[in-house]
Amino acid sequence: MPNTFVILKQGSTGPDVIRLQEDLQRLNYYSGAIDGNFGPITKQAVIEFQQARGLTADGIVGENTRSEINRILCYSFPINQWRRMSEEEEIKEIKSLINDRTAVAALNQVALENFVGYDCTRRFYVHEELYGVYSLMRVKCSTPRGNSAAIGYDEIRVIFNRFEGHIEGFDIERVSEETGLPIIQLPED
Repeated sequence: MPNTFVILKQGSTGPDVIRLQEDLQRLNYYSGAIDGNFGPITKQAVIEFQQARGLTADGIVGENTRSEINRILCYSFPINQWRRMSEEEEIKEIKSLINDRTAVAALNQVALENFVGYDCTRRFYVHEELYGVYSLMRVKCSTPRGNSAAIGYDEIRVIFNRFEGHIEGFDIERVSEETGLPIIQLPED
């Protein structure tokens, strides 16, 4: 199934606009009514967000703007918002990942950085508040890995961002003693 993405701009209406308004409100860029109408107040909030994040400030919510909103929301929640997936959820997650080109690109990056092997463990986590929007794959190995000649990483994390059930992007976080605490704090296994 191909990835579809709805571009939002002034004049757009509906549930996608409601989600956008709610997300911008969470990020303190929007204080108007959550009404599903992309009007001048929503457009101004989008422009302010885009300017603050170094994006093209055109007031149009395309893939880059949506991904940045999702990424920031993902990182702005406390540890107790992430939980390890059940075995059944992990199986479903793996099936969805191998059938999505964006996810396969992320998995290829994990393999290229040598985070594959008999001494590596993989765990999946889900964001409780935003279930279905964010999932995280954590790979830990007994020996440091990675493409950097200067730093060996203890683990690699891939945060998958979903929109309308499809993976729209991913972020990779590499964790080592040299880099300090990870951005996302996960519950211990």
